[in-house]
Amino acid sequence: MADTGAAPVSTRRALTGAVLLDLAVSPLFAWNVFTDSLRRDLGASDALLAGVFSAGLLAFCLGVLIGGRIADTISPRRLALIALVGAVAGLLGTAAAESVGVLFVTFSVLIGGSTGLGYATAVRVAGTVPSKRGLALGIVVSAYAAGTAVLAPVASALLTAVGRAWTFVVLAGALGAVLAIAAVLVPDLRPVPDPGTTPGGRRPRPSAAVVMLWAAFGLGSAPALAAFAQAGALAGTAGSVAVAVVLLNVGNLAGRLAAGPLSDRIGRRAALHANSALLVLACIPLAAGTSGSLALVALLLLGLQYGALSTLTPAATADVIPAERFGTTYGLVFTGWGIAGLLAPVTAAALALEVGYNGVYLAFLVVAVLSWVSVTMYAVTVRVRSTSTHR
Repeated sequence: MADTGAAPVSTRRALTGAVLLDLAVSPLFAWNVFTDSLRRDLGASDALLAGVFSAGLLAFCLGVLIGGRIADTISPRRLALIALVGAVAGLLGTAAAESVGVLFVTFSVLIGGSTGLGYATAVRVAGTVPSKRGLALGIVVSAYAAGTAVLAPVASALLTAVGRAWTFVVLAGALGAVLAIAAVLVPDLRPVPDPGTTPGGRRPRPSAAVVMLWAAFGLGSAPALAAFAQAGALAGTAGSVAVAVVLLNVGNLAGRLAAGPLSDRIGRRAALHANSALLVLACIPLAAGTSGSLALVALLLLGLQYGALSTLTPAATADVIPAERFGTTYGLVFTGWGIAGLLAPVTAAALALEVGYNGVYLAFLVVAVLSWVSVTMYAVTVRVRSTSTHR
């Protein structure tokens, strides 16, 4: 697979820029830290504030989808600068916001969209390196999770010390500076044009392997995304809520870091199968209605599986797609995660009222099996294509 071009910029420097880019575009997922302050300052209801986050999540997904396509034609440095402007404007606008309507523009649209663009740019830089792609993607996508883990306690302390407005001003300055450094480090070269368009100028339709990855990513992410929203209820005891959240996030970060280099050694298909087995294993105790220590172990495994899948999916996409189309294709694959993120937490909470969370995770066991079927079909498609290529 080709790199992003005959770049004089070293791979290590480019990846450092991508890591910094992902570290700095993580304020969207620290939203819960800000809600108490915004509720008090703006007199907003929980439902309205939840709507701000949901809209931001949608803007993030669109940012990845559209940003991935743009990243196939525009240099990473220019995209990083656009993300910088959008994120800083969104943070400063949120600092000055006096109504929830303004938050929908500043936080949801500007921060959500610009962070999605930054994420897509960073993943494309890592996904088009010439070797050890799993390791590169593992480091870069783990930076996104690490950024939220660092930002949340810092923002919480700032809110107590200086209030909501100055907190967002400080974050705008700090994250803007990190994004500026990232922009300097990532390549300023326009990607190689895609030669694989159809005679009418249209790009070819996604292959069967890409469709299966889309399904595997969406289905395989759903149980963990629901768990992030309802970790306390799954842990079973009030005193376990904080521990449950920590274990999910620790597993998420560890899975992102470990899955990439492991898949470079054992192969992407084997790693995806292992990930599917881990998802089934994690869902079984929760489907059985366990609580306490066993439920906490299940949540740790669920976080590990989700984090690993977040690294394996772009790596597997890069294995079957030319570098010139990676951004566009991964943007499409990422919509599977977006649909799961929008539907899984809400659907799980609604079903839990009727059948309990053990019933919800019994249903998620079926989802996990369907995800594994999608992984199997991806593996078969890749194997068949590889066999026909070498004949």
